[in-house]
Amino acid sequence: MMALLVGIQLVPSGVINPASKGEVSAPPEIHDTLRRSCYDCHSNQTQWPWYAHVAPFSWAVARDIELGRRQLNFSDWGDYYPVTRKRKLQWMGRALQQGVMPPLSYQLIHPASRLSRQDRAQLERWIDTQLVSAASSSASKAGD
Repeated sequence: MMALLVGIQLVPSGVINPASKGEVSAPPEIHDTLRRSCYDCHSNQTQWPWYAHVAPFSWAVARDIELGRRQLNFSDWGDYYPVTRKRKLQWMGRALQQGVMPPLSYQLIHPASRLSRQDRAQLERWIDTQLVSAASSSASKAGD
């Protein structure tokens, strides 16, 4: 059994932080909230906990972060097309309203990631502002 536990440590876990391609631009208070509550799973700036380096836990953590980055990656924000940014912002808004982000399992291990009512309200206002800005930008380009 011990040999198996030692042996599985040799299996790569995927615990990496790729280079950023263009960070999301946001006011400092929004950026701070995103960094505290979202970036571990939704950016290339993950703060990998110790257990992310121990198989088999590392495999589950790396898989969850890969899925999170695929859904929304603030480190790739600059590479997203405007319509993609709009969809990502809408997804964020729904996730906030439904209270599914950050997930409870993450909050239990990382209590600082919990969003207060004020955090949620600020994020929702920022998302709404970004969506309005995107809509007006699209409308002005269509009129050109």
